[in-house]
Amino acid sequence: MENQEQTAPETKTFDGGVSEANIKEWKAKHRKVFRVDIVDGDETHIVYFKRPDFSTVKTTTKIAKTDEVESGRVMFEHCFLGGSKYVREDMVLFMAAQVQLNKLLNGCMGSLKNL
Repeated sequence: MENQEQTAPETKTFDGGVSEANIKEWKAKHRKVFRVDIVDGDETHIVYFKRPDFSTVKTTTKIAKTDEVESGRVMFEHCFLGGSKYVREDMVLFMAAQVQLNKLLNGCMGSLKNL
């Protein structure tokens, strides 16, 4: 009986060539930077986003009343900093990133105290 080793399938990572220097620069400019990893079979796609500004939220909220997909695309484009180009081109990858991007709007907690 032969001892056969099982090897894990090789995974490919697509990050658009983003470097630590890029991330540091984005943080200095936008304060907060978010990384989204999307695993698609043997591929991992990495994209980076900043928080949306008031103008972006206002625009996407208005568009969402008639076209939620277009609203998501606008949010994506205004917040996208860099990463895998395939996330913009492949609707399945785009939607996976969109789910995570939407969490930015509800990512903080607040509290109210009656004084």
